[in-house]
Amino acid sequence: MKGGPFHKVVAGFYKENNLVHLLKQQGADVACLSIDDCSGIVSEYKKVDVVVIVPPISDDKWCTGDPCVYIHAAEMAKVKGLVLCSKINIKELGNMASVKPLCKMEDAFEKAKSKIEVASLVRCSVHIDIIWLFRRQIAVDSQISLSADKNARFVPLVEADGALGLCNMLVDPKFPPGTYELTGPEAVDFNGVAHSMSRAIDTDVSYNQIDRNAVVEYLKTKSHVPHNAAEFIGDMLDAVSNGLFDKKTDDLCKLIGKAPMSVKDYMHKNADEFKPE
Repeated sequence: MKGGPFHKVVAGFYKENNLVHLLKQQGADVACLSIDDCSGIVSEYKKVDVVVIVPPISDDKWCTGDPCVYIHAAEMAKVKGLVLCSKINIKELGNMASVKPLCKMEDAFEKAKSKIEVASLVRCSVHIDIIWLFRRQIAVDSQISLSADKNARFVPLVEADGALGLCNMLVDPKFPPGTYELTGPEAVDFNGVAHSMSRAIDTDVSYNQIDRNAVVEYLKTKSHVPHNAAEFIGDMLDAVSNGLFDKKTDDLCKLIGKAPMSVKDYMHKNADEFKPE
């Protein structure tokens, strides 16, 4: 299973993101799976050796259905490998409504992993890529308006780095099964994020802390983000304010063989997406 290209790997997801896209580029199959379709999930899993579960937070059944079906289906399909993508400090995040299903998935994973040949848990910090969902604010108003405390420190990672780290963890034999916690290279706050954006697009950009409900509404109406995903992002911003993403680890650096991309470099790389209209 390790030491070469992917062989019979499926990334199960509800809405494709950068992680799923990169896994697909690396040779994994992908399958759009719904929480309420257990037989369909088992059917897809039986085609492969390894399953990577990207939590389906966009599924409208995320908070009302049983997300553990993704784990139980892996047992039923007798897959050889299972990877669950989760969040750093999941227990502390567990009181948030949109995160409770993920806590249940982790609990189910812990019970199932002894029955699976290779099982890994990949917990990530918050992704700086969420700023892309608010690009119109920046392009039109030269502002980043979010609900996170402007002075709260957090250690975000770039989604593409996390995806590459996951790919390497799957194929490189020097990375054993286990728990990996992925973060970016440095702690920042949203004042610093706005400053990095200002330098990248050569326009003064300020940070404006607003009400959480306003953020969720913006995501749904302006960025067309599904309700459950918008609530999840709102919870992640609350977690930033509460200092739950201030932890820095070296796991991602080890997995990708270099320093992860900084917020400053991310802003410069994607500057054209944010420049004033």
